[in-house]
Amino acid sequence: MTALARPLPAPALPGADRSGLRLLTLAHTFVDLNQGVLPAMIPFIVTQRHLSLAVAATLVLASNLLGSLVQLLFGHLSDRHTTTWIIPAGLVVASAGTALVGLAPTLPLMLAGAMVMGFAVAAFHPEGSRFSYYFAGRKRSSGMSFFTVGGYVGLAIGPVAATPLILAFGLRGVALLVIPAWIVAIMLLRALPGFNEVRRTKTRAHRERPGRNDWRGFSVMSLVVALRSTTFLAAITFLPVFVMRVVHAAPFMQSFALFALLAGGAGGTIIGGLLGDRIDRRHIVSISLALTAVFGAMIAYTGGLAIFPLTVVLSACFGISLGLSAGVLVVLGQEYLPKRIGVASGVTLGLANTIGGIAAPAFGHIGDVFGLIAVFVTIAIFAVLALAGSLAMPRPRTMASRPSESTTALAESPR
Repeated sequence: MTALARPLPAPALPGADRSGLRLLTLAHTFVDLNQGVLPAMIPFIVTQRHLSLAVAATLVLASNLLGSLVQLLFGHLSDRHTTTWIIPAGLVVASAGTALVGLAPTLPLMLAGAMVMGFAVAAFHPEGSRFSYYFAGRKRSSGMSFFTVGGYVGLAIGPVAATPLILAFGLRGVALLVIPAWIVAIMLLRALPGFNEVRRTKTRAHRERPGRNDWRGFSVMSLVVALRSTTFLAAITFLPVFVMRVVHAAPFMQSFALFALLAGGAGGTIIGGLLGDRIDRRHIVSISLALTAVFGAMIAYTGGLAIFPLTVVLSACFGISLGLSAGVLVVLGQEYLPKRIGVASGVTLGLANTIGGIAAPAFGHIGDVFGLIAVFVTIAIFAVLALAGSLAMPRPRTMASRPSESTTALAESPR
């Protein structure tokens, strides 16, 4: 091939912005903290509001169903318009929705609060994911995993922060969590001019990059994300009740098991991100889901032994396994649709998660009829189905032409 016939190289992406990524990750922490608070409230809602598990689990459905559909819409809009203001606004409104769940005296108002929270969380994620992609530079897997860890940390802190407040003040105590969330929102407002400038610069750079959208590959990956999301949401929703009813631990101990699962997820996300910059990301997804199935089955099998420390350890291993694929799947979605990053993020983080939210009441029904051990057996089965789907994911077209990320200078690493 002659020099004239060679394709032009892709323009280099600007380097990583560590400070921007840190602030965005902090915001992600306080946004997803709301999603961690809701499962921790379920056992108290069941006892204090006298609801069944299936009915209480509709709060998870309410927070995911509307929010996930809206997330796809916001992803579409963010591909065409600058919507940076949504990042601080989503944080403020999400915390207000969670407060309403705790303060509401009736189920309809609780559902309204859950829907408001889910709407705001959904609005945050496409734009937040876009900027984490921008701020990561060439280390996309590491950068996205760093951002994703913020979500895991929020989910992990949520029950630990909410449970003492509920024990001290009742369900209304969760309203106090709006204070730190709004402080971070003020920090974001001050940073918005810089975010807008980054958006303009990076948009010009990405328009010049080669690549085609692979909708078939993205559809297969979305199915995997949906099955994985069902596994994740069912685990964090029903683990607190599992610990109390099957393992027979004290009510305040359930938050530690959930913290172990989510903290493990954060650690697994970091490991998965580092590996994703070095090996085929699809292999990481398959390994992640295989291990998730194993540890989900072990939680179910050993639950009847009523050994709380063992349940905590297995929960942490379950979280590590599931976390390996968290940030990697978001990057894969963006590589399948390099021209539609907002839509990719909206589907990966939102629409596919709708199935997980819809499945929550079904898992609650399984728990009511067959017991909570059966819930975790079903969780393991869903992980196996996700594993089967991951083996069918094609190689993203952009992987063949991208520069080697493992040789990128350490200065671009967001760590």
